[in-house]
Amino acid sequence: MNQVIDDRAQWICRWRGPMLRFACLHVSPREEAEDAVQDALLALLEMDIDKLQSTDPKRYVFGILKNKVMDRLRKRYSGEVSYCEAFSDDLDAYLFNERSHWLDGVAPAGWHRPDEQMQTDQFFAVVDLCVHHLPTKPAQVFSMKEFLECEADEICTTLGLSKTDYWQCMSRARKQIQLCLNQKWFGGACL
Repeated sequence: MNQVIDDRAQWICRWRGPMLRFACLHVSPREEAEDAVQDALLALLEMDIDKLQSTDPKRYVFGILKNKVMDRLRKRYSGEVSYCEAFSDDLDAYLFNERSHWLDGVAPAGWHRPDEQMQTDQFFAVVDLCVHHLPTKPAQVFSMKEFLECEADEICTTLGLSKTDYWQCMSRARKQIQLCLNQKWFGGACL
């Protein structure tokens, strides 16, 4: 029994930080994100020992955290978001010229064997950094789609976006993440 408690304590120490970063991306103020993380960690502590040993605690608790975050988002976003608010930056001006061609220095670089590089913890740390440097709305949309595994309709409903706004956010997020990865990871300037 003490070994299981020790395992839970070690697991909590290891994953609380990443869970909090994930929650802070979607929920503010920070205290509310911390509450969501605490609720998820409490579920881990209350979990039956036999079930804990037969499941992946990370998947279990992040699953609970995703639900806690979605509950908070549904409560918060009930009004419509304006187009200007959703797209306050003009990303295309930084990436493309007037003929819609990539500007020098920002075009996607050839990625050599990304399947091997993606397996490293350092790569995912850079991805996390890239996502956290996105403007708020595209970061929320991208994270809800890719990390929370929400469907487009649910994201639009939760954040009050039109389908066009949703696809614009996803496009901008992907472009910026690709640019960030080219500069911070594949370009050799690892953090």
